[in-house]
Amino acid sequence: MANVKSFMKKVAEQGKAAPPPAAKPEVASTPLHNGGARTGSAVAPSKADRRASDISDAIVPCHTRQEFAQEIRYHWNRSRKEFLSIGRYLNRAKEILPHGDFEAMIESDMPFSVETAFRFRAVAEAVDTGRLSLDVLPGAESVAYQIVTMTPDELERAKAQGLVRPDVTRRQLIDFKRSLRPPKDVTPNDRRRQLLAEYARLGARMAEVRDELRRDHGIDPEHDDPVRSGRGAITIDVEAEDIGAEPDGDQR
Repeated sequence: MANVKSFMKKVAEQGKAAPPPAAKPEVASTPLHNGGARTGSAVAPSKADRRASDISDAIVPCHTRQEFAQEIRYHWNRSRKEFLSIGRYLNRAKEILPHGDFEAMIESDMPFSVETAFRFRAVAEAVDTGRLSLDVLPGAESVAYQIVTMTPDELERAKAQGLVRPDVTRRQLIDFKRSLRPPKDVTPNDRRRQLLAEYARLGARMAEVRDELRRDHGIDPEHDDPVRSGRGAITIDVEAEDIGAEPDGDQR
């Protein structure tokens, strides 16, 4: 009996000394795109997403010009990749979603307008088809869109002028396009307004010239007779370049 008690005592002591078995962490199941499931961390996805976002958006301490430039270039390149990825997802959604779902998704589920979505898609398509190289892609979709909407001839001219580059501005591209495209046709009414405005301007200037001639030279070109006054003929010499050439149009 003593042996039995001694054995039971040793078993009890060993049970107290042994560490408790490690508890298995709870596993959350995350659906896969193909319909299966995968196991993940017990941390709620919202917390994990928030933590990853905080790390991604954290400002790295910088002290030198080189350090600041490195970080800024990193985020610049990341912004290009982000709007390019958005455009690719949109193009893929357009191909896969049933008719009407894509438009409804843009109008109801997206944080940007239909026009912005169109720009995302156009830029992504231009890059994926090789029309625009990724290494010259600007950092904003609104700037890149100005490049991808150029005609082939305009694009070649823009490249020749060094305007297809990552740091080009939207204003530079718009001004370049306007310089290549002829102005809109002038309607007869527009031409008439131009002529009347020019007539008024010239009339005011003629009045100023007449006043100066009468005041400083004693000549009134509208009334003085050069022969009777003995002053000789009044010669008016008008330089051609002083008169701006007007475009052809309705002269009525």
